[in-house]
Formats: sequence, C-alpha cells, structure tokens
Amino acid sequence: MRATSRPAFELTSRRVGRRYEGIGRVFGGLALLASGGGPLLVSVIALVLAHVLGDDPSVRGFAFHALTLTAPGVVVGLGLSFVSALLTTTAVGWKGPVRVAADTAGLRLDSGAAERSIPLAEIRSGLVLSDLRVRVELRLRRGRVLEVHVAREEEGARLLAALGIGPTERRVAVSLGSVHRELVAGCFGLPAFMILWLVVIAALFEPLTGSSGPVVAWFALTVLSTWLLRRAMRRTQVVVGTDGVRVERPFSTVWLPYAELDSVERRDDRLLLFRRGSDGPVVLRTGEALTETLAQRIRDAHEGVAGGAAPRGADALERRGRDLALWREDLRKLLAGDDYRAVGLTPEDALHTLDDASAPLDRRVGAALLLRVAGYPEAQEHIRVAAGTTADDALRAALESAAEDEVDDAALARALR
Repeated sequence: MRATSRPAFELTSRRVGRRYEGIGRVFGGLALLASGGGPLLVSVIALVLAHVLGDDPSVRGFAFHALTLTAPGVVVGLGLSFVSALLTTTAVGWKGPVRVAADTAGLRLDSGAAERSIPLAEIRSGLVLSDLRVRVELRLRRGRVLEVHVAREEEGARLLAALGIGPTERRVAVSLGSVHRELVAGCFGLPAFMILWLVVIAALFEPLTGSSGPVVAWFALTVLSTWLLRRAMRRTQVVVGTDGVRVERPFSTVWLPYAELDSVERRDDRLLLFRRGSDGPVVLRTGEALTETLAQRIRDAHEGVAGGAAPRGADALERRGRDLALWREDLRKLLAGDDYRAVGLTPEDALHTLDDASAPLDRRVGAALLLRVAGYPEAQEHIRVAAGTTADDALRAALESAAEDEVDDAALARALR
C-alpha cells in the first residue's frame, strides 16, 4: 500500500485500558526460575564445581542448601505467576468518557484530567474484537496492549483506518489460546520433571555421589523436558498480511498465500482455511470471541489484494539466479540512458509492482531496489509501508533491508535464500 494521507477520526470511548503483556512475560520467567529453575541451576553448578575441586565438602554443602530452596521457591513462583496473570489479562486505565483522536501522527487520548499521545511508530497492529463488548485492541511496542472500547464495529474500523492499520494497509498478528499455557507448563512441569528424572537417574546410577556426570545428566534432561513442554504449549500465532496468512504453530509454520486460498469457513469455535488443490484445510482453534473477527480480517485482506496484469517489463526486476551485486547493477542499467523505457518500465511501474501483493517475492524486492536507485520521492517510506503489510517474514526482512540508506547485502541474501 502506498503511503497516502488518511482522514482523521475522533470518538468518545467509555473506557480505555492498557495491559502489559511484555512485563507479564518477564514475571512469568521469574516465576519459572523461582519455582525450581534457579535453585536447580545453582545446585548443579555447585556440584560440578565440587567435583572439579576434589569433592570439596563446603561446596557440596552449598549445593545441598541451594536445592532446599526449591520448596519456598515454588511458593514465590506462584506469587509471581499471579502477578504475571494480572499484568497480561487485566486492563488498567481510564474510566469514564475519554476523547480518542487518531490521525497520521498517531493516537491522542484525553480524559480531561490527563492527556496522552501515542506516536504511530509505537503502534504495531490493531484489530476490532466483538465479544461481550466491542473494542479495538492495539498492540504497541515492548509488549503493551491498548484497549479502546467503542460503541459499534464501524467506529473501530474507522479508528484503524485513520491509523493506517486496516486490512489492506498493515499486517496483524493474533495469538490463539490462553496466554498462561506456557507459564503453567513451565512452573508445574519443571518440578515434576525434576522428580521424574531424579528417580530415573537414581535407578541407573548408584551411588549418585560418585561423580558429577549423573547430576549433569539429570539437569540436562530436566531442562530439555521442560523446554519441550513449554514449546508444545506455546500459543499458535496467525499473521494476516496483504499477501497471505502465516500460521506459526509450536513446531511448524504454514504459509498460505492468497493466490492459493480458496475459501474461509467458520465452524463453531474453529476457523478453516481451504487451500486450492489440498486434501484438507488449515484448522485454527480460534475460540468464540475471535473466530468471526479473524475470518473477516482474512476475507477483507484477500479481497484487497492488488490484481490485474503486471506492468510490461516487470519481469526484468526479478533476480533470475544472479548474485546480488550483478542484480543491483543490472537494475541500475535499467535507468541508465533511459534503458528502462526500452522494456516499457518506469519508476511508477516499479511502485505498482512493490504494492502488488500477488507479485513474486524477488520482483517486489527488485522494485524496491529500483525505486532507491531512481531516487523516487519518499521511496523509503513507500518501501517501509510495503514491508509492514506482508505476512511473509522473508519478504519483510528483504524490504526492510532495501529501505535502509546503505542496503545490507548480507541481510538481503538471507531474506532471499
């Protein structure tokens, strides 16, 4: 999408609140350490050090005392888990009428007694949610979430449009499932695996005090098992861009470009994405509150995909197996001496290709590089806007690299592999 001016929008919200998911995750990590990870790590390090020092009794005693902190650590961990839950799920903020104004500069909140501005650069994505109450959920940088309650879904859509984060202007990332699954898995899985692997190691190695090897094995198995359990409990993330949908599961990723998306269906609390020529759909357990919202976002983004025939000569922008240096040099030659007119390609055509969500990845990157070479007005802003719309992380990284004053060839090469 091209960077254009957008009409400002104002509304009066009866409640604006903020959640601190980023800080909540920090407290969740501290809870995991307190509930066993910290004492266990210190104890294992002390035992290994005691073995290296020739079974120093004082160091072994320290290791034992560190391990005894596991029980009180579990209590502390439960307290930290509670704090983490409050920070990630409870929105705190202003009650009563709050004046909310959105424009190209960002968001302004005014409750009469207090005023706050949020620059547009701080806002990563947004979505209108309709469950018990209609609200706009804006995800900010550093793990912050802003909730703006609105009277109708139309108001929420206009607020997002004023901020330039509608379905055809910015990608949105949605996490499915409970935010606490990883935390619960870690806090309860760690002590459980500690006991389990202690029993197994004790049965295999007698006595345990003979060397530090069994202790290290116990620690490694405990940490690995806990990590795998937490990874398995990780929430599925769905990224909806202007070019497709990326589904990130705990151990796999599915990329579904709109060119292959046949239909989107809702079945109770599940969302089914049907791919052309595929035997079965991609199934997302979205929950009642999010199913229709996410389905509509995907449909709107799908319908907004740039269509029509590619500009004549646009294929000259593709890499075609050339190394990066040669590719960039050939792009320069397209402009030298009006050579680009020989293939019917203009900077405006390159801009169209950059915005075309259905164009091949390397063609869009080539269009971005050509705009930079041509010195096109506000080329960097156009490229950054295009990067913010794609759900394809490889393309996003490549465009962000192309937008830099000094293009990072290494970053570009990684993105185009």
